[in-house]
Amino acid sequence: MPKFPELDASLGETLDLPVPLPAGRVMTYSVLPLDADTWARLASRFTGLKDKAATANDEDEEVADDKSEAALYRQSLGSVYDDLVSDGATWKQIRACGLTALTWHIHGTEAAMEIWARGGVPKPRSTSTTDETETPAEAPSTPSPASASGTTPSRRTRGSSGRTSSPAGR
Repeated sequence: MPKFPELDASLGETLDLPVPLPAGRVMTYSVLPLDADTWARLASRFTGLKDKAATANDEDEEVADDKSEAALYRQSLGSVYDDLVSDGATWKQIRACGLTALTWHIHGTEAAMEIWARGGVPKPRSTSTTDETETPAEAPSTPSPASASGTTPSRRTRGSSGRTSSPAGR
């Protein structure tokens, strides 16, 4: 039977968020990884696991009120949420920390760094049908509605009616 090595210690790393507080001090808050049940609830709400329900209801976005938004950040931050409140952090700071932590839990460190770099503001959704990073050359090609076969019509030179040059048709 194979013997597996111990899990990588990085699986238990914390998310350390430095937050400037009133009176000019900066506190670094360490968000712990989520337990399995909390992660599963958040992942089903904010990943592809939700796509089936959203498509069925034809909804693009959930609307959250202040109470459910605060509960979401409390889940994502754990005890750090209460620490931020007691240390006098602003709602914008708590929101930035909460969205960063949520992103870290669900999508990983790189995605969380992007959210943190934008001050906790997620990237706006694109209204276009292609990905913003695609150039026209990279965009997937789709046959035009007039071309059901997906092939391009042959091009004839100007003036050619498609007839053969021989009067006998050969």
